[in-house]
Amino acid sequence: MAGLLTHLSIGIIGFLIIYFTFYKSEPKDKIIYGAIFILSNILPDFVDFGVLSIKMGSLNPDKILTNPLFQTLELLGHTSSNWIILVLIVISIAWLLYELRKISKKTFITVIISAILLLIGVIIHSKLDLLVIEKNHWI
Repeated sequence: MAGLLTHLSIGIIGFLIIYFTFYKSEPKDKIIYGAIFILSNILPDFVDFGVLSIKMGSLNPDKILTNPLFQTLELLGHTSSNWIILVLIVISIAWLLYELRKISKKTFITVIISAILLLIGVIIHSKLDLLVIEKNHWI
C-alpha cells in the first residue's frame, strides 16, 4: 500500500497531464478536471483513514489500523466496483437532469469527464496500492 505522499505525487502529476492534455478547454474546466483527479487519488484512503481519524479523534495511523471498523471501511473504499457503481449513478443523474433540461450540454459533458477521471484516479490508486510496499505511512 502506497503512502499519502505517493498518492499526492501521482495526483499532481496527473493534474499536470490533464491540464496540458485538455488544451482546448477553458482554464476553469482544466483546473476542475485536475482537482478531481487529485481528489480521486486520495479519496479511497479518506474513506477508511479519514473517517476513522475523525471518529476516533486521532491522527495516529497505528491506532487507526488496529480499529476493527478499519477493515470494513477499507473494503468499502478500496473496492473498484463500489466506485464504478457511484460513477454510473452520478452519470445517470446527470443524464436525467440533462434530459429534463435542468443542466446544459456543457455541464453534462463536464460531469461525464469528471466522473470518468474520478474512476481512473481511483483505479490508479488501487493498482498503486498493490504495486508499492510502503516503508511508512506517509511515503
